[in-house]
Amino acid sequence: MKNLRKNFPSVILNKARLVVDTVRRKGEAASSEMIELLCELDPFLCEHLELM
Repeated sequence: MKNLRKNFPSVILNKARLVVDTVRRKGEAASSEMIELLCELDPFLCEHLELM
């Protein structure tokens, strides 16, 4: 987490956290859809997070 704080302003991290929290509250279908879209946009990240 320290590396993220060095590379990204706290505003960006807070927005990302808000998006993830919002999708999680919407349920499993929304979470699955977000993961699928994220993997299309950034396969490297998804592989690193072991989502694929």
